[in-house]
Amino acid sequence: MKSKTAGRLKVLWLDAYERRARLAPGLLVLLPVNVALAVLGLSKAPVVVSVLTALSLAGGPIVLAELVRHQGRKVQEKLWRSWGGSPTIQKLRLRQEGQNTLQRQNWRKAVSSVTGIALLSVRSERANPARANEVIEVAVGQVRSLTRDETRFPLVCAENRSYGFNRNLYGIRWAGRITALLVVLGVVAYMLWRANFDHQPPLTHVNVFTLLATIVCLVMWCVLPSQERMNSAAERYAYELLQAAVVLDVGKSPVTSEGGQQRA
Repeated sequence: MKSKTAGRLKVLWLDAYERRARLAPGLLVLLPVNVALAVLGLSKAPVVVSVLTALSLAGGPIVLAELVRHQGRKVQEKLWRSWGGSPTIQKLRLRQEGQNTLQRQNWRKAVSSVTGIALLSVRSERANPARANEVIEVAVGQVRSLTRDETRFPLVCAENRSYGFNRNLYGIRWAGRITALLVVLGVVAYMLWRANFDHQPPLTHVNVFTLLATIVCLVMWCVLPSQERMNSAAERYAYELLQAAVVLDVGKSPVTSEGGQQRA
C-alpha cells in the first residue's frame, strides 16, 4: 500500500516533462545502487523499503529533479557561452555564418510576425551584437509560450523533453560516474568480505552478475552523456521551435497554453 501511494504521489508531483528531463537522469545516477541492492537481495529488506518509502513521501523525487535541473542549467550556460549562444539564437542571427539564408529569412519573418518584435538588421547586429541577442532571446521566449500546446505542437514538446534529458544527463555526469564507481568498488569489497569473514566463495553467480551489471552502469555513464548529444538535441529542438513559429504565422489562429511542458 505504501509503495502504491508513493507511486501516485510521484506522478502527481511531477509532470511528463519533469519525469523525462529531470527525474529520469537522477534515477540513472541511482541505478547502480538499485541494481546492486536488487541482485544481492537487499531491496526487499524492511529497512531499505522503509527508507525508500519515506523519501518518496517526503518529496524525494521533487528534490532529486530540482538538483538535476540546477546542474543542467549550470552546464547549459557554460556551453552556450562556448558555442556563441543557444542554437535558436544562432539560427536567427544574421551575422552567423553557415546558415541557410532563405530558411533563416523565413524563420525571422515568422518570429517577428507572431511576436510583434522586430529583429535587428544586419548592420544593427554588427553595431550592437549584445542588443541583437537580447531581442532574439525575448522573441524566442514568446514563441515558446505560444507553442506550449502539446496537442498542436507535439514535435516541439518532444524535442524539448529530449533536449532537457540530454542537457541534464550531461550536467550530472560526474555524479553518475562517481556513484557507479563507488558501487563497483563496494561490490568488490563485499565479495572479499564474504570470502574472508564468512568463508563463502567470492565468485558466485549472483556476485559476478552484480559486478558486471554495475560495471555496465559505469561504462554507460562514461559513454552516454556528451556535448555532442546535447548539441544535437538542442539543434533539433531549435529547428522544431522555429518551424512552429512558421506554422503560427501561416495559421494566425489563437494558441492555447494548456498542457505546456517546455521548461528546458
